[in-house]
Amino acid sequence: MRMTFALPLLALGLAACDTVPNDRYGQGSYGYPEPYPQQPYPQPGYPAAQGDYRAIGTEPFWDLTIGRDLVFTDRGNNMQVAEPTPPVRSGFAGETYQGRRLFVNIVHTRCSDGMSDRSYPDTVNVTVDGRAYRGCGANAAFFAQVGENGLRGDAPSGAHVLANTNWRVVSINGQPVPPSGYYFNFMPDRVSGRLGCNTIGAGYSVDGSTLRAGALLMTRMACPDGQFETQGTRIMGQPMTISESGDRLTRSNRLGTIEMMRAR
Repeated sequence: MRMTFALPLLALGLAACDTVPNDRYGQGSYGYPEPYPQQPYPQPGYPAAQGDYRAIGTEPFWDLTIGRDLVFTDRGNNMQVAEPTPPVRSGFAGETYQGRRLFVNIVHTRCSDGMSDRSYPDTVNVTVDGRAYRGCGANAAFFAQVGENGLRGDAPSGAHVLANTNWRVVSINGQPVPPSGYYFNFMPDRVSGRLGCNTIGAGYSVDGSTLRAGALLMTRMACPDGQFETQGTRIMGQPMTISESGDRLTRSNRLGTIEMMRAR
């Protein structure tokens, strides 16, 4: 008799982790289990407000917001897909959203972003037009409450100055760089980018005209020519003075200069 009850529970748990949507998902409550009991969904299938849930990933850098719309942005490839948020399917281990081009599977298991010590409550798998992405997610408020090490802290001072802007690097120390593979994308609490080869990520803060990047986290690909990457990361390792003129932004200090153009 014990075996009879245990097997259905196991099957239900496995169904919730399946990344392919099907009718095995139950239509349970629309609130998150712990640690989110205080923010149930007031309307079936939709978060409480735009951007109520957020997920991020690396290699390439991407992010996802779930509100009235699903908005996925692959910042490494300058690609964005947005569509109305479909009704959520709630299972034993998490939730799924099946849209026309986007499929999102949220599993409530602890997750590391792979480039820092920060830990997130959810593992998130996203499929965009058949391409798979894996990352970490949480209620949007979580991102404002934790710092680089997953500890609670204040939002970066002045971070709104650069938040949600994208830039193409045009030169480093006065030398033009190739037309692709050189960029920086500023999110509210992190900056990500490439200088020709490896992906780079860091927290950052802006105080007046001074930009400070936190510890630089990089992939470790072998690069045939890393001169721009070496010069650029050295510059980023020290406080930088930022100056903006129209669509151009300059970051400079005693180690050199990074010139960027706003990406539309």
